[in-house]
Amino acid sequence: MGLNQTEFAEKLETSQNLISKYEKGQVELPFKIINNLNKVFNININWLLTNTGNMFRTNETPKKDINDTSNLLVENKSLFKDELLNDIQKLSQKRQEYYYHRIKADLIEDELKSD
Repeated sequence: MGLNQTEFAEKLETSQNLISKYEKGQVELPFKIINNLNKVFNININWLLTNTGNMFRTNETPKKDINDTSNLLVENKSLFKDELLNDIQKLSQKRQEYYYHRIKADLIEDELKSD
């Protein structure tokens, strides 16, 4: 893409520090960054999450990938749930509490928006 980390981070609306940590395997990318990779650089989300399909979206890819990703989640719902719970249990108690409250806050925010 011909960008340095700072330019790349700016396009993704994040910091160069986060990009550096991601490249070193120190953090996982938040959904916002994954979504921006899709929007800004035409990266196929299905490829990014599952390592299947093409790296870049084609004109026909978006609907198919959304359906494929949705189907993966529906077909493997219990596997997804088990993996999620397993990953949460690996976190420190403090991080678990943080995500618990973050999820609750998001649910409240969504509920307020729908009113």
